[in-house]
Amino acid sequence: MECANNMAANLIALGTVPAGEAPAAASEIDYVGRAFWQCRRFIDLLRHTVGAEPEGANLRIRRSGPDFDPYLEVVVEFDDANHAARAYAIRSDREPPTRWDQTAETALAAPVLAKTTR
Repeated sequence: MECANNMAANLIALGTVPAGEAPAAASEIDYVGRAFWQCRRFIDLLRHTVGAEPEGANLRIRRSGPDFDPYLEVVVEFDDANHAARAYAIRSDREPPTRWDQTAETALAAPVLAKTTR
C-alpha cells in the first residue's frame, strides 16, 4: 500500500471504541453516524493518552468496502521505515486506553439524549 506522500505504509486496525466499552451495533438505526462519532472520540482519546502522531503515522477512520455491511473502525497507518512512526503504531495497538474518559463519555451520550428527547 502506498500513501499520498509515497511512503510505504502498514496499517493496524484499532477498533471502534476502547476495548472496555460497547461499540455501536450495526443493527442500530443510525449505526454509521454513531460509529463515526465513536471513532472520532476514540481518535481524540488516543491522541490524548498515547500522544499526537509523529511524522509518518496517521490515525484515521476506515470504512469497509461496498460489498459488506458498513463497518467503521479506527486504524493507524504508518511508514514501516520510520522508527518513530512504527513505535507509535505499536504503542497505539498495545497500550490503548481501555475506557472512555469522563469528557468522552459525556460527549458520546449527547447524541443519544438528543434523539430520546424529541
